[in-house]
Amino acid sequence: MSRSKRNPIADDEATDAKWKRLYRLGALAPLVALAFYLTEVLAIIFGELAGEPYPIAAGDWLSLFQRSKILGLLYLNALDVFSVAILGVMFLALYVALRRTSESYMAIAALFAFVGIAAFVSSRADAVSASLALSGQYAAAMTEPQRAQVLVAWQAAEAPVRATPQALGFLFIAVAGLITSAVMLQGKAFGKVTAYVGILAGVVTFADQMCIIVVPSIAGILMPIDGLLWLIWWILVSRGLFRLQRGISP
Repeated sequence: MSRSKRNPIADDEATDAKWKRLYRLGALAPLVALAFYLTEVLAIIFGELAGEPYPIAAGDWLSLFQRSKILGLLYLNALDVFSVAILGVMFLALYVALRRTSESYMAIAALFAFVGIAAFVSSRADAVSASLALSGQYAAAMTEPQRAQVLVAWQAAEAPVRATPQALGFLFIAVAGLITSAVMLQGKAFGKVTAYVGILAGVVTFADQMCIIVVPSIAGILMPIDGLLWLIWWILVSRGLFRLQRGISP
């Protein structure tokens, strides 16, 4: 009896065909996240043009929520709960796409990504729910002492959330992106440009986080730069995953 020979090329193509739907969803995920992010940016721009400046003090935030809860949530970046959460689909697709290049490093990248996403989303969701609850209490307060208590509660609820869990979650996601980009350099699925943009974004993110502690003034400059670099990386990753879904070589 003759034994049939295994065709590794055919096996790889069959395996990739199983993941085409995941590649498509992974490619759509950063585009949806980008749409949410742009919605928040445009809301702030048009809100300020309409005479609704971005709040700074706790009282300004609570007053904004009284005038418009939707605008208050957009100013508070409430859509980040959804935009960051769906990035998990992108990282899952990246793990599948790059696991043959380095399964161990991609597993580590996926771990950092999912832990970071969980930390960021949970803290941001807590901040949003606390803001809605406190805005309701502020509206129901009948006396100045009651309003003062709500203001103190707002400051207590917002300050630690913004200072620690979200920053740590974003840093973990950046580590995942950095590791993934380093793995991309070893393969041909996404191209060198995508890899270098991700590595640069990761380095700038680390520098930004260090400057927050050491030189806050420089951190204010680096923050929009690393944000822009990650947005570009999302688009490049989306393009790469769409190509994989269609079976097109870069």
